[in-house]
Amino acid sequence: MSETALIDNISREIFEGNGNAQEKLRRIYGKELNYTNAKKYLAGIKLHLNTVKGLDKNQQTFGTSKEISFNADKSQTVKQDVYLTPDEAADPSKIMRRMGFDPLLWEVITCNVISGSWDVTIKNEAYEGVKYTNQKYSIKLTVKPLGGNLTFPQVLSAFKELQPAKVIEYDYEPIVTGKGLLFELPIMDFHLGKLAWSGETGDDDYDLKAAAKLWKKTVDDLIDKACSFGEIEKILFPVGQDYFHFDTPTVTTTAGTQLDSDTRWQKMFSKGVELLVWAVEQLRKIAPVEVLWIPGNHDQMLSYAATVGLAQRYAETKSVKVDLSATPRKYRLFGNSLIGYSHGEKEGKRLEGLMQIEAPELWGDSIFREFHMGHLHTESTVTKNGIVFRRISAITAPNAWHVENGFIGSVRQAQAFMWDKERGLQAILNSNVR
Repeated sequence: MSETALIDNISREIFEGNGNAQEKLRRIYGKELNYTNAKKYLAGIKLHLNTVKGLDKNQQTFGTSKEISFNADKSQTVKQDVYLTPDEAADPSKIMRRMGFDPLLWEVITCNVISGSWDVTIKNEAYEGVKYTNQKYSIKLTVKPLGGNLTFPQVLSAFKELQPAKVIEYDYEPIVTGKGLLFELPIMDFHLGKLAWSGETGDDDYDLKAAAKLWKKTVDDLIDKACSFGEIEKILFPVGQDYFHFDTPTVTTTAGTQLDSDTRWQKMFSKGVELLVWAVEQLRKIAPVEVLWIPGNHDQMLSYAATVGLAQRYAETKSVKVDLSATPRKYRLFGNSLIGYSHGEKEGKRLEGLMQIEAPELWGDSIFREFHMGHLHTESTVTKNGIVFRRISAITAPNAWHVENGFIGSVRQAQAFMWDKERGLQAILNSNVR
């Protein structure tokens, strides 16, 4: 007799066998117990078996009821019986997840839900003893691979069920009013996932491992320099700006330009989130951190997904605030200094008049105004209409494309900025560690 069949026989004996509790336990387990204890033991065994039975029904489908059709347009149609809560049954993205499809890789085309006639009520200690009912539904789900067509709502939907992490809170030393500094750390154009070979470029090799090492050395270097400059009241940490090198499973930019890479997108994304969390953890030891998502042209969706992941992780953490707004430009006021952010690829000369229109109240409260941009991997500064437009250099190594097209010679460095509430920008911190 198989192990499963033996367990089934014992279960039937517990629930349907002849005799009282004493007799059942003596016959099945060979235990001699008084009537009261035997009754308690039997009740506990029944509770355990019912819970296991319920959990099995909650998680599994009905054996052979799953049917998959592969369609000509690369979509898949799955027919399956699934146990769902009412909340899950009302949300196609949750149904898709329960049926094994990642919402970041697939989109729902159609989802037909037919209610069954058999429900299971489960009391699960993991949910603080709250009873909930899972009902059997017959699902017909058609999904299609997303490729590079992710949308912001789909990313938010994929992450919204994640639980915030339990992280240590820090008590910061009081800072004399008006004396604290803003530490701005915008590491532009990091291009994690890029592949560059020194034999082709004449510069350093650049791959996932080398980039991760460089990221940590650079962040540590800039933090050390910032802390030696003065008391930090707040930290601005823009994320995006081509943090990732590519944006799709086929190794293309958001717009579809084919690129070279040394890794799969899943590995790149996982390492990228790990490095961002590491950086936030280093920064918030010093002062409260605000993370801003600034889209680039290489990684619009993956950088946004990583920022949503940060928002979920730190949702209940006072020392970290994350701005998930999908606007391509963002503005922050510190004292009388207004800082704008843009990747600087699409606006052209129109950027010279956007700060006044998009942030008129902050403009009115400011004396010092700057736009910080990336994209060109080189440092430059020009002043127009009372605004300093600052292109910030990058630490990423040039790849074959840069060399072939002559985009070489820029100093590889990251830059950070120290702002005073009354006197504006006080220091530019350069880091060119290798």
